Amino acid sequence: MEYKYFRWQIIFRIALVLLFGYSAIYILTQTHFWLVSFWLILGLIITLVNLVGYVERSRRELASFLLAIKQQDFTNTYHYKSKSDLNFAFHEINNVLKQLKNEKASNLLYLQTVVEHVRVAVICFDEEERVQLSNQAARQLFNKQQLGSIKTIETVSTSLARQLQAMEHGQKRLIKLELNQNTYNLSALATVFKLQNKTYKLVSFQDIKSELEANEIESWQKLIRVLTHEIKNSVIPISTLSDVILHMIKDEEGKPDLDKLDSEAIEDLVGGIETIEARSKGLANFVKTYDQLTKVPKPTFEQVNIHDKLHQIEQLFKPQLSEAKIDWKVSSSKESVFRIDSALIDQVLINLVKNAIEVLKQQSKPSIELRVIDFKDQKEIWIKDNGPGIPNEILENIFVPFFTTKESGSGIGLSLSKQIMRLHGGTITVVSTSVGTTFKLEF
Repeated sequence: MEYKYFRWQIIFRIALVLLFGYSAIYILTQTHFWLVSFWLILGLIITLVNLVGYVERSRRELASFLLAIKQQDFTNTYHYKSKSDLNFAFHEINNVLKQLKNEKASNLLYLQTVVEHVRVAVICFDEEERVQLSNQAARQLFNKQQLGSIKTIETVSTSLARQLQAMEHGQKRLIKLELNQNTYNLSALATVFKLQNKTYKLVSFQDIKSELEANEIESWQKLIRVLTHEIKNSVIPISTLSDVILHMIKDEEGKPDLDKLDSEAIEDLVGGIETIEARSKGLANFVKTYDQLTKVPKPTFEQVNIHDKLHQIEQLFKPQLSEAKIDWKVSSSKESVFRIDSALIDQVLINLVKNAIEVLKQQSKPSIELRVIDFKDQKEIWIKDNGPGIPNEILENIFVPFFTTKESGSGIGLSLSKQIMRLHGGTITVVSTSVGTTFKLEF
């Protein structure tokens, strides 16, 4: 109805313009009443001005409405007589936008409340290193009432600030922080995202000191059990044999008396000493192996083509693979490049492939597959065999130093591999079933 009314108003004003114009021209040219034509022309001008103003009124109202939207001002009221009125459309759109603004403010308040509530410290900063978001836990952790920028964190710890700047998307770091005479072991996780063409980095910090202490105690207990077992296996026989030998060479008064030894006793004496020597060398070798485990060199990182690396491993084990008739498969892209220490990762791969070859001795159709997963945020190497699997009671101890089920094994291969992966900022995990075992190297 409103649109028809608008149309008729335009038609009426156009008709008046035509009427005034025609009448003014006719009277001016056909009669002597030129003064009347003047008033008609004046009416024509007034009608034209009124027509232009009437047409532009809707545009002004629309422009004012759009400007209010731009400025997010939804306080204006629009009076209307019916639903066909243009002001009714303005009123409805204004209400919807006002509701959306209120919902946005409510969601923002909700998220801010959640972020403030969580005990995990959270900070978010932009490309210019200005902190856009920080919660109460972060301010308490760094003992600051306000975190304005990364420079504020530099006053707490220069090392921490540099690590935050260097962290990439999805990267995890374990950061040790000395603050206010307290030691914090922080697990930091970074997420990089873009919002309105600006890059932001969100970093969360969680103090895992208690968890680390619990794991450390458990690791020490496991290590002590292994060390105690190995040392007792060597020391008890040495002590027993030493006691026997002393009884053999001493008389009843406890004085040395070698004359009472016959040929058989001398032979037993020599055998006992040889056994003591063998056990002593075994204990010395055990200590040497432990020293090797604690002195892993610091990685020297370089860009390495993983496809070529796996091909080198294949060439190294080619005689053994051929002899055992093992089906060897490599799934990798020729363009896959990882940033690693080539020599250290060689140790890990050689150890895992060697273990896989050993467990496949009894398999009828043995196979080993090396698979490379190379995505933007996921770089992994899988070593998979179709062996009998690892029993659950053994699986939980395979990374414990000196734990081994092999008669000639040292028990440091997997624990050394785990340490090397940790130095690379990655992990080594294992999944084992009755149809095979898969070791995953995650970088």
